[in-house]
Amino acid sequence: MTSPLRPLANRVAIVTGGASGIGKAIVFALCAEGASVAIIDKDESLLNHFAEALREKGLLCNAYRFDLSQHKEIPALVDSIHQAFGRIDILVNSAGLIDSGRTLLDIDESTWDLIHGVNLKAPLWLMQAVAKHMIQKGEGGRIVNVTSSSAFRAVMSYPAYGSSKAGLTQLTRSAAAELGAYDINVNCVAPGVTVTPLVERIAGLAGTQKLSEEGPLANLLKRPSLPEDVASVVRFLCLPESRQITGQTIHTSAGAIV
Repeated sequence: MTSPLRPLANRVAIVTGGASGIGKAIVFALCAEGASVAIIDKDESLLNHFAEALREKGLLCNAYRFDLSQHKEIPALVDSIHQAFGRIDILVNSAGLIDSGRTLLDIDESTWDLIHGVNLKAPLWLMQAVAKHMIQKGEGGRIVNVTSSSAFRAVMSYPAYGSSKAGLTQLTRSAAAELGAYDINVNCVAPGVTVTPLVERIAGLAGTQKLSEEGPLANLLKRPSLPEDVASVVRFLCLPESRQITGQTIHTSAGAIV
């Protein structure tokens, strides 16, 4: 039985890309609501350090080092998480790769396949595997996919990233239509420029601020988002109060899409 102060107590969440950036903030947000979290990330060092820090705070989590390009191993991974926790109630597909600097004219097939493999195919197979457990449990569930404002506008140099996130947005709608009969809500959030280690490596902190102020990625508030800004919306979509929201894209891009 859940508590009003910890509405996700006795719930189990899977968060991909959960050791840094937006995914890390999402893990914190769900743990704060009482959820136990299976954290998936390919960076073993970051993953183990973060999981240990959470356990020291008395929060319940397991760490799973996994490369999401290894699609054939995803069902076994989900089964192992289900076996460890006894149930799966929430899936957040937060992990993603970006093809920085690759234009339509110079992108190669291997980069295209890798970006789409992690950003679009992996969420598909994760949703499929997790949904089967949710349906068998018969208590519904929540799935949240992290897409991008780049899926909704023309941005140079990110053809694979933008198209993969656009595909994930439509996949979210399709999944919501199919899984609604099982009381499984499927939504996505679409961040804009966000201060994450990945973005800072590409643009630097000052560059991240500039991207928010001018150019094709600029937003109405003239400031980048923080990972916590995105995580707060993901948290809401996992709470009982959002029970009537499904098949939607919630933009957390500070008005980059109007």
